[in-house]
Amino acid sequence: MALVFIDLDGTMLDHGKPAKNIVATIKRLKANGHIPIIASGRVPHLLYGVDKVLGIDSYVCANGSYINYQGQVVYEKYISESTVQKMIDTCDKIEADLVLEGVSGYVAYSKRSEYVDAFSDHFGIERPIIDRTFHLNNHILSLIVFDARKVDQLRIDFPELMFIQSSRFGFDVNLKGDLKAEGIRWLVNYLNYPPEDVFAIGDGMNDISMLKAVNHGIAMGNSHPELLSVATYVTSDVGDEGVANALHHFNLI
Repeated sequence: MALVFIDLDGTMLDHGKPAKNIVATIKRLKANGHIPIIASGRVPHLLYGVDKVLGIDSYVCANGSYINYQGQVVYEKYISESTVQKMIDTCDKIEADLVLEGVSGYVAYSKRSEYVDAFSDHFGIERPIIDRTFHLNNHILSLIVFDARKVDQLRIDFPELMFIQSSRFGFDVNLKGDLKAEGIRWLVNYLNYPPEDVFAIGDGMNDISMLKAVNHGIAMGNSHPELLSVATYVTSDVGDEGVANALHHFNLI
């Protein structure tokens, strides 16, 4: 019985919608006794029930910072209030747009440029409303910044954070660590699962550590070039049933 971690955007979702035949593919995977788990940079709020559409009841969200296993939250790690406030103050000072992401919210602290909405449109998610008090009442799992010219300085100012470009519009900001791999390792240990039965499928820069952390790291055909170099297997594109073809290759369906 395999444990299969699968990314959403560009892997199970094609431009924000379930990819061709992915629901049937997941159903077959489960029928064969295997356990699919969503592994996404999205926070739970931005799943929009796609977990239920796909028939998957477990997820590793916010690039490894929040884990729900079969309906129960088993792990959560938030950015400290002091770091969030420092980021807000810094972005105000340098006039960089900032989005805050919590378990139940996705809001913009500022929207000076068109990149904030363009980022959302790129992933097929909601355009965030401006809310300058969200962080006062919610724990923050992750952030998004949008000015590539200022990210190098932010990396120096915030050594406790990681800045990963997730699209040409913006950078995911998470606590420094091994991103999705950290959450996956935690869950594999929690379940006491044999490493040889753990698989991961992804397409983006934030999937690099995930693929390196498992015995079977699978890159989509549409993957970022840097991901292809760490994969143990490269499947077809998201539009060409890449997940299904990978699972066929490893005799999981």
